[in-house]
Amino acid sequence: MTEEDLYDFARNAGREGAKEALRALGVDMDNPLEAQKDMHFLRDLRKGTKSIKGKAVNTIVGAFALAGLYKIFDGFRWGP
Repeated sequence: MTEEDLYDFARNAGREGAKEALRALGVDMDNPLEAQKDMHFLRDLRKGTKSIKGKAVNTIVGAFALAGLYKIFDGFRWGP
């Protein structure tokens, strides 16, 4: 076995191992464009949920701040 044959064997083994690992994760490497679309969808989903989470936290903090201000100003009597 020559050095080039050994290199080809190792490269093919690595390629097959990577395909098998991705197949075990549910990625169809026989159709790479569909796999890319799936990854793009997952990225969009992750970014969208992160954005919604940030907005929800801001809303909750704002509600607590508004409730606190109401309690502070409720203690003052306005007018006679």
